[in-house]
Amino acid sequence: MSIQWMRCASLLIPAMLGMQPLTVAAQEPLTEARAIALALAQEGIAARDDADRAAAKAEVDVIGPLDNPELGVVREGGGQTEWQLNIVQPIDLTGRRAALRDAARAEADATASEIERRRQLLVADVRSAYVRCAAASAQADIWQGYIADVTEAQRIASARAEAGDTAVYDVRRVRVEAAAAEAGRLQAQGERRAGCATLGGLTGMADPVVAVAAITALSHAETTAGARADLTAQEQRVAAAEYRLSAAERARKPQLSVGAGVRAQETGTGTQYGPIVSLGVSLPLWNGGGAAVRREDALRTSLEAELAIARRRIAAEQSAAAARLSSSRAATVAAIGARDDAARLGTIANTAYQSGEIGVVELLDAYEAARDADLSVIAFALNAALAAVEYDLTTGRSY
Repeated sequence: MSIQWMRCASLLIPAMLGMQPLTVAAQEPLTEARAIALALAQEGIAARDDADRAAAKAEVDVIGPLDNPELGVVREGGGQTEWQLNIVQPIDLTGRRAALRDAARAEADATASEIERRRQLLVADVRSAYVRCAAASAQADIWQGYIADVTEAQRIASARAEAGDTAVYDVRRVRVEAAAAEAGRLQAQGERRAGCATLGGLTGMADPVVAVAAITALSHAETTAGARADLTAQEQRVAAAEYRLSAAERARKPQLSVGAGVRAQETGTGTQYGPIVSLGVSLPLWNGGGAAVRREDALRTSLEAELAIARRRIAAEQSAAAARLSSSRAATVAAIGARDDAARLGTIANTAYQSGEIGVVELLDAYEAARDADLSVIAFALNAALAAVEYDLTTGRSY
C-alpha cells in the first residue's frame, strides 16, 4: 500500500463511523508534528544530548598532537657544584597520537549517531502514544453512539409496551443491553484517559486532544534500508577500533625525545653557563607492545562480528515491518467494507422494528453488529498505524 491509502483512510474512517474529526472545540487538536516537537523540547532531553556531545568532543581534545614535555632539574655536588635545567619533549614521529585522535573522532561520531537513534526511539514512542490516544477516543465515541441507539430503542419499546403493541420483555431486554452498554462506555473512557495520559506525559500536556482522523493521518516517508543511526554508530566504532589498532602497532616502534636546557657550573671564580641539547630514543625492552596489538585486534574483530550480526538482524526487522505494514493496511480496508454492510443492517433493522416486522432482539443484534464493526475498524486502523511507526523506526526515519 502507498501513502495514498493513508490519505483515503483518514477520510473514510471518521465519515464511516459518523464522527467529526474533533468533538472538543475548546482545545486545538494536537497534531503529530507538534506532539513530536513538544516531546523533544521536554526538560533534560536537549541538555543530556548536549552533554553527551560535549563529552565526546572533549575526548578528542584530550589527545593533542604532542605529549606533555618533561621538565628536569639536576644538581651535582663535589668540588664544583653544577645545576642543570632541561625540558624533554617526546616527538611522535610514528603518528601514534594522530591515530588515537582519529579514533576519538570516530567515537564522537558514533555518539552523535547514538543520540540520533535515541531521539528516533522517543519519536516512535510519541507517535505510538498519539495514535493510541486517538483510537481510544474513537472507541469511547463509538460506545457513546451505541448507547444513543440503545436509548432510542428503549424509548420506542417503552412506548409500544404502553400501547400494548409489544411485550414487557422487550423493555427489560433493552434495559439489560443499556446497562451493558454503559459499562462498555465507562471502560472505553478509562482506556481513553489511560492512553492519552501516556501521550500527555511524553509531551507535557495535561489533557491532550487528538482527532479521530489521526489514526490514519500519520505522516509517512519511504527511506532506504541501512540508514539506521544505530547501525551507523556501530560502523563508526569499527572505524575507531581500526585507528586504535593502528596506534597500538605504531607504539611498538621506538619513540624519539628531544631535550634542551641550560647548565650552570660554579667555579672558584664565578659561575659558568652553557646550553644542553639531548636526544633520546625509547627502548621497548620489557614491553614490546605485542599484547596491546593483540588486544586491539581482538576488539576490532568482535566489533566487526557485532556489526555483521546487526546488519542481518536489521534486514530481517525491515522485511518483517514491511510485511506487517502491508497486511495491516489491507485488513483495515477489509474491515471498512464489513462496516458498511453492518451499518446498512442497522438502518434496515431500525425501520423494520418500528414497523413491527422484527423484535427487539433482532434490532439489538443489528446495533451490536454495527458497533462491533466500528470497533473493528478502529482496532485494525490502530494496528496499521502502529505498523507504520514500527516501519519508520526500523528503516531509520529521522525527524
